[in-house]
Amino acid sequence: MQAPEVRVPKLGEFALGTGWTDLKTYVVFLYDSDARRHIKVTLPNPHGFADEPDEDRDVFVPAEKAAAVLAKHIDSLPDGNLAIEIDEAGKLLSVSTGPRQPDCRRDHYSLLGQYQLPPPVAARTVLRSELTEIRRLTTSVDVVAYPPSLSPPSGQANKNRYLFKYATGESALLWKEIQILARLAPHPNMALLDRLVLDERGGSRVVGFTTRYVPSDPLQKSRVRFKLKWLRQLMQAVDDLNLKRGIIHQDVAGRNLLVDPETDSIVLIDFDTACRAGVKKKPGEGEGKWGERDDVKGVLVFLYEYITRDPALDGYFLHLVDEKELWDPAKWIKHPDVELDDDVAEFYFEVMAWVRHRCRGGKQITRYTQAPEYFDWPTRPKVDQEYRLEWERPRSRKLDPTRRLLATGRYADEEAADTGNTDPNNKVAKPNGCRATPSPADPPVAVAEEAPGSGSGRKLRARQVNPCKRKQGKEGADAEVGAPSRKRVSRHSSPALPGKGCE
Repeated sequence: MQAPEVRVPKLGEFALGTGWTDLKTYVVFLYDSDARRHIKVTLPNPHGFADEPDEDRDVFVPAEKAAAVLAKHIDSLPDGNLAIEIDEAGKLLSVSTGPRQPDCRRDHYSLLGQYQLPPPVAARTVLRSELTEIRRLTTSVDVVAYPPSLSPPSGQANKNRYLFKYATGESALLWKEIQILARLAPHPNMALLDRLVLDERGGSRVVGFTTRYVPSDPLQKSRVRFKLKWLRQLMQAVDDLNLKRGIIHQDVAGRNLLVDPETDSIVLIDFDTACRAGVKKKPGEGEGKWGERDDVKGVLVFLYEYITRDPALDGYFLHLVDEKELWDPAKWIKHPDVELDDDVAEFYFEVMAWVRHRCRGGKQITRYTQAPEYFDWPTRPKVDQEYRLEWERPRSRKLDPTRRLLATGRYADEEAADTGNTDPNNKVAKPNGCRATPSPADPPVAVAEEAPGSGSGRKLRARQVNPCKRKQGKEGADAEVGAPSRKRVSRHSSPALPGKGCE
């Protein structure tokens, strides 16, 4: 199989934000996900152009150079927002600290009431300052522990582990993912929403959510002995998602598949690219079909790559893969390092029978409203004001192992000192911004009540809930632990790239 041609910048642990150029210099913003901060890098213009370059590769060249230099010095650089300058040879010329750069991501967080979630879901909240960081997994995803008041019973501390997914910038994808996870019925093969995470300043804005933690590496990395029953579970989960609910995941791949060691079952995670079938993509909404990708194609390509380890599909982008090339059984040659619990032929015929049924003989869903248990959600409202929330935290290599780090990025004793709480156990006091009587700037939360049933018969009714009125507990579980005249040339976000599965 011929590898699709795609240019991906080699930025290591950093992500590319904005960039611009003038006649002499190039400026890029690199996102340091470990410390949750942006770093402005200025370097000589390698092309000498003042207009927008024709190819992304022109943007990637200086970005890759900046990332390489930054990687060498990152642990010796000071904390906080940085601006550095490097020369043509990659030598570090200057480092300066200062306020947040104006071109960094802005924080826009919607009020809990604006989500209009079902009351049982809206009532399950936790403050960001109540979460203890346990481990950093990937960009904007950490393993955390709940405070004792929300933790499992005594003796099950090892189960007090949850995934915390958050947005440090504009949160259109966060809005959509929460809406989907909050409305899907519990499923043994999907990691759905556990609690909504609210800001500790006002206690009413949603900054992220938690899901159950599956102590397993993604199948893309773990390469465990793959079982035929896991394939069947995955196909059933995709059928339930697509045909019952009208939702397309759009990123079914090894990086988003885990195996739960307790239940010996496959688990589908990461719904940030999911969408309602037939909904057209709109700017700023974060929902819609991403090129030629669907979940049937996703399952087929994942299984083929897992079994064969075809180098052409190493780090593949689903929308660039022609799945028809995988229909030939002669191509399904098991890699010698791959272990299966049955013959390759059984896996091939099982998945191909399902593909043919979904594409030709089975029920077709072209729009989500055709699904028997579809659901809707409100359009994300425009944010009337910028709401600044600090996310920066110490880099992993600079952590103090004797202190407990909170999900705020601050140590528990620092948080306690700011709230006036000197309890030696570092209980987190009720935040100053969390008021028993909310002010007009932080109104009470309106929660949608859904009528029983499903489909278009649902009606939403508002009721008032004050998220501050709940018992606060102490923390649990120790941590393991400007610019000249310029031409803007690119803005990239971390790609969760999305295909065509049936014709």
